[in-house]
Order: sequence, then C-alpha cells, then structure tokens
Amino acid sequence: MPILTIIHGTLTSPLQQRGGREPYYYSFIRLKGQNTDLPVIFKLKNQPGNSVELSLKKGLSLELSGHYSNSNKNIRKSFTAYSYQILDKKRIRKKCIGCCDNFTCYQFQNYDYCKDCELNGSRYVQNKCPECGDGSGIVKFPHQPPRNCKTCYLARQELREENTCPK
Repeated sequence: MPILTIIHGTLTSPLQQRGGREPYYYSFIRLKGQNTDLPVIFKLKNQPGNSVELSLKKGLSLELSGHYSNSNKNIRKSFTAYSYQILDKKRIRKKCIGCCDNFTCYQFQNYDYCKDCELNGSRYVQNKCPECGDGSGIVKFPHQPPRNCKTCYLARQELREENTCPK
C-alpha cells in the first residue's frame, strides 16, 4: 500500500455516490496555491467494514488522509481518502507582505497578501520572485509608488560576480 499522505483543501463540488460492488463517494478538492481541482475518492469504512454515509458540503475546508493514485491508464492524478477531518473556521490576523496592512483570513486559508494586493489571481506567495512576483525587478502595489526589488537586485549582482573572469 502507498505511503499515507495528508492534504488540506476546500471541496469545490458536491459529493456524488458511485456504485459498484464497493460503493464510494467522489468529489473535487482545491489545494492551497493550486489552480486546478484534484479529484478525490472517499473510501471510508466503519469498524465492521461497511461503507460510511457522508454528508460533506461544497465549500468545506478539509484535512484528508490517504494516498495519490498510481494508474498507468489515467494521466490525471487523483487522491483516495480513507479518513477526513473538517477544519475549524477560526479567523486569524495577518500582515500583508505587499502593503503591510493588517487583514484577517480563516486559519485554514492562511493568506500572505490582502485582497487588494492579490498577485496573478492568488493570495499566496508562489511566484518566481517572493518580492516582485515576476522577476521584473519592480515591486508594484496599489496606492504605493513602484520600487526596485531587492531580491532580484541581489540575484543579478551574484550572477555578474560569477560571470566575471579574474584577470
């Protein structure tokens, strides 16, 4: 059996029960920082080995334990969940990495940027450069003048030093 993996995400579709000799539930989940939804197969069993009735709703934040598929027939990965836990909707205070304003978000979301500083449709740090986002060397945020990216500047300086030959 594959290694047990734990993932966190939000259900993006209602549960559908699929038949056969071993009934299971099927849905999609959106993982943090991902643009596409991951298909999830819920294969939950109670003690005697009978299937469990699920009543999870779209939009719930879950922690799933299971494993990723390993199929030669299907290119698209899926996740088979053997247990789940609904995550608490506790709100936390955060400081935006972009504009340094305070904002709140749910603990399971744990955003890095406020809604106004959202980069490329995402509120998580996942771009090429953690400061400017695209490697352009210019940091732009709403209601602030553009400034030079310190991270890109340092990277360019290191490249110049490596490319210079000693005389």
